[in-house]
Amino acid sequence: MTNQFALAIAISCIMIAMVMFSSPVFRFLDDDTQLKRSNSLDGMRFILASFVIFHHMDCFYSFYTTGKWAPISYFLFAAGKYSVALFFMTTAYLFWGKIRIKDSIDWISLYKGRVLRIIPLAMFSSMVAIILLFIFTKPFPIENTPVSNILSWFDGSIWDSKPPVTTMQKPTIALAGVTWTLKWEWMFYFTLPALFFFNKRPFEITIILFAFSIYIMPNITKDAYLWSFFFAGMLCREIKEKIELTKINAEFLLISSIILIIAVNPTLFRVPGTIFLAFIFFSIISGGSLWGLLKTKAAIRLGTISYSLYLTQGLILFPAYNLYIDNNKLALDTSYFIFINICFVFICIFSSVTYHYIEIPFMKRSSFIHRKTIQITENTNIVK
Repeated sequence: MTNQFALAIAISCIMIAMVMFSSPVFRFLDDDTQLKRSNSLDGMRFILASFVIFHHMDCFYSFYTTGKWAPISYFLFAAGKYSVALFFMTTAYLFWGKIRIKDSIDWISLYKGRVLRIIPLAMFSSMVAIILLFIFTKPFPIENTPVSNILSWFDGSIWDSKPPVTTMQKPTIALAGVTWTLKWEWMFYFTLPALFFFNKRPFEITIILFAFSIYIMPNITKDAYLWSFFFAGMLCREIKEKIELTKINAEFLLISSIILIIAVNPTLFRVPGTIFLAFIFFSIISGGSLWGLLKTKAAIRLGTISYSLYLTQGLILFPAYNLYIDNNKLALDTSYFIFINICFVFICIFSSVTYHYIEIPFMKRSSFIHRKTIQITENTNIVK
């Protein structure tokens, strides 16, 4: 896509989704939300998930026109990468916040919660993706069907092994190639016990880790920039404890940071990009909301289903593109513009359903387990 076409798609899709989800029809998402949220994080998650979807729409366009799985529009390339970075910062901000000043942590409950939060939808998505691959791509002969390859898809992306299950050699396209980020989320969760040992000096340790990730880690691993996103999220959590911005200042910092990152166009995989994104993230957790946009009812509802938006996008886009190219030539025209908008609407509706019927039941089960653990602990203490 051209940058102009991509920008038009982004604006139209987001506007349509926000108008739709402001409707009382989606009030059930408010009922599903256990805590009434008033901060900008949920609204931000919707915008981030949307840009990841637009990024992969361009990847699908590229794949079916050139055979390469990569966005053509630099705007969508950057927007997708920046969005993943901010998702990682959000994870670190929230989970470092859970352990940063605690004397003890119930690790069993924490990891049970993560398993019940991540794996059910991941397994559902894998199951549907495999079915779609058998429908839209050429299968192996029955006697050569690699059962072990199929089973590998159901690891909850802890290892994120997604080998071919049909003759298609890039099978993760059926999931829009998003599950690699879940593996990184798991890696961060598994570092939490180690980070817990240093929580007596939380501000100091986050500065050290962030500095380590931008100065030393690049000489050790090419993935240093990914760790820098997590450590930046932790550092933002500590800075927020020490610096409180007014809403006006937070808005000014947010707008300025967005303008600056567009103007400067820092490299996506080096230190400057992380620092600019950290300013954006800090302004949002400090109350920046793009003049209230991120705090609207629609944005919060859509942000609530952001995990489903992120993980199930391929389940809509993969069959949709296959059906579209059977009857239309892919071109940046009005027909394709309408097609993209319809796809985005279907992704949002489908995600609201998977959130309500898959995510929420397991989240409630996680909360029940946590309450029972606390009750057992309290009863044990009483007996003592």
